[in-house]
Amino acid sequence: MPLLFQLQFTTVTYLWLLASLFAGIGYAALLYYNTFDPAKKLRNYLFLIRALSITLIVFLLFAPQVKTVNYTKEKPLILIAQDNSASLGIAGNDGFNKEKYQQQLKALETELSTYYEVRTFNFDSELRDGLDLNFSGALTDISSALKKITDQFANRNIGALILGSDGIYNRGANPLYESKNFPAAIYTIALGDTVPKRDLLISDVNYNNIAYLGNQFQIEVRLEAFQARGSTALLKVFSGSGIVLSRQIQIGSNEFRQTVPLTLPADNKGIQQFTIRIDPVSNELSERNNEQKIYVDVIDGRQKVLIIAHVPHPDITAFKQSIEINKNYTVKVVPASEVSVAEITASDLIILHQIPASGGNARDILSQVISKPILFVPGSQSNLTAFSTSQNLLSLTSSGTLQEVTASVKSDFYAFTLSEETRRRISNFGPLLSPFGNYGLKAPASILLTQQIGKLVTDKPLLLFAEDNRRKIGILAGEGIWRWRLEDFQENSNHNAIDELIQKIVQYLSGKEDKRKFRVYPSKNAFDENEQIGINAELYNDAFELVNTPDVNIVLKPKEGKSFSFIFSRTANAYTLNAGTLPPGEYQFIAQTTLGKTNHKAEGQFIISRQDSEFRQSIANHQLMNTIALQTGGKMIYPDQLNDLPGLLRSNENVKTLSFEDRKYEDPVNIGIVFFLILGLLSLEWFLRKRNGLI
Repeated sequence: MPLLFQLQFTTVTYLWLLASLFAGIGYAALLYYNTFDPAKKLRNYLFLIRALSITLIVFLLFAPQVKTVNYTKEKPLILIAQDNSASLGIAGNDGFNKEKYQQQLKALETELSTYYEVRTFNFDSELRDGLDLNFSGALTDISSALKKITDQFANRNIGALILGSDGIYNRGANPLYESKNFPAAIYTIALGDTVPKRDLLISDVNYNNIAYLGNQFQIEVRLEAFQARGSTALLKVFSGSGIVLSRQIQIGSNEFRQTVPLTLPADNKGIQQFTIRIDPVSNELSERNNEQKIYVDVIDGRQKVLIIAHVPHPDITAFKQSIEINKNYTVKVVPASEVSVAEITASDLIILHQIPASGGNARDILSQVISKPILFVPGSQSNLTAFSTSQNLLSLTSSGTLQEVTASVKSDFYAFTLSEETRRRISNFGPLLSPFGNYGLKAPASILLTQQIGKLVTDKPLLLFAEDNRRKIGILAGEGIWRWRLEDFQENSNHNAIDELIQKIVQYLSGKEDKRKFRVYPSKNAFDENEQIGINAELYNDAFELVNTPDVNIVLKPKEGKSFSFIFSRTANAYTLNAGTLPPGEYQFIAQTTLGKTNHKAEGQFIISRQDSEFRQSIANHQLMNTIALQTGGKMIYPDQLNDLPGLLRSNENVKTLSFEDRKYEDPVNIGIVFFLILGLLSLEWFLRKRNGLI
């Protein structure tokens, strides 16, 4: 409240006040000096009122500022933050009765509210107001809770923070670092039990969430066991079709840890669930941590490469060996005279070795492969005239003779990347046999290798790529790449350079473009429990332009339980959906929309993994809680010592009420009481004159 009004007087102010007083008296004298008043006393009153009013008005024209001082008191702010995660709800935590503890916290809040301002919070992976506790949070992030509290109460008189937790955190940074930035003492309540109980658990599973159909993939299962020495545990892995494998684990100590590598098959396409389970032992603390589910996206990434050859040639073997190193490619070699339409149709990439050939009729083959990605490899047996007319990339006029050329790697090639080591090796490889003649580009092309004759680097392309009739084509204008493979091994004891070159060529040419007009895809294939589910959608018109005029509906169907229906929101030219949080499980989705008279439909799947992190560690970390308290000037206590907290806070000299002084300067004309004083004086004068007939 305001405790002091003070005028800032100077010598000039005193002179102006004196001048204002003379002006007020002079004006009042002129008005009332000759005024007939049977009651001389009344005239004196009117004179005094008018003189005072005019003095105030004139003084305000050049008045000094008024200093106003307000004093306010702010009680210390005591913050209570309680861990609400599931690790505190595990049965068997000695010394922690959840119901009794919550009653003690409420009583503590009531007692502290008498002397302090108290705010309460609970947290797991997020910070929330109040002490509505159920000890079911799937994750614990102590560091984030401390940071949010620090930010929320910046510049406040924080007396202390009371932090209740078992010290187990499984998200965010180490809370020791964030507690150093807290502006007050932290008093920690050490919950949970530091004594290991009999328990078997799967603490972690390391795996790649993508596998290829027909392959095998490895996972690493990290097992832990406490107080179970001498026991035999049975580790099992289940898939949708039943048990995949099992293995017995001998537990040799009371603090047992072992990483078990397992090899699993990828037999079915799509997102596959595998359940890793270790059978419980008697009197185990919790069986919730004996099982973990993982989800692997099994994709059919195998592509078929068809090599059509005019005659047998060692280059064909070189291509085949380099391509088949990648298990996602299958290679089939067929003579030009025996290739079938079915083989061409089933292939994803065709390598035409010396086709079209001299003296041969390759017209049927060229007409059948017109829609397929192709790598042309012309050579000594090629019909170069027919070759030039069979594609719209390179025109080659030659007399049929060959010349030796080495490869010069261009630095401005961006269709795909090669390692610096591979570029260096290719530049040092021996020569290929390339048709001698005139080379001319028919269309824009990406050139990786040009021909070098001796020390002269020419602009004649040796290896180039382009788009031709909505398909990718490549041309290797030389034979003898088998020599590169042998040379690579001779010099480096491996085929890494030539393998990388051929595999990159095959990957680039066989890469498929998505030509669907309606595409719906989740932001990722696997979400964690309590994570926001994001799904995007794109709709294209006949000109393949993005549009978002019609509504898009989607239905999410879990394997068990009810379905969820949503309508997408529009972005600038596409669609997006935030489906919020959903229960854990496997989900199929079906999205539909109509553009004009055409109905579009898209399907897919994703999974939401259950969070079991809170059940993978049952031993409380009281050392962390004690360190947080000591480094901030607080103290660690146990639940049965909650009644000591008010005394600890009172004994802390930093927990005290602060008094704030607020000084404010303003002109007197802006002060309301001055206005009403002048108005009151003039009104009183008018009333007295009116009452006595002087108006």
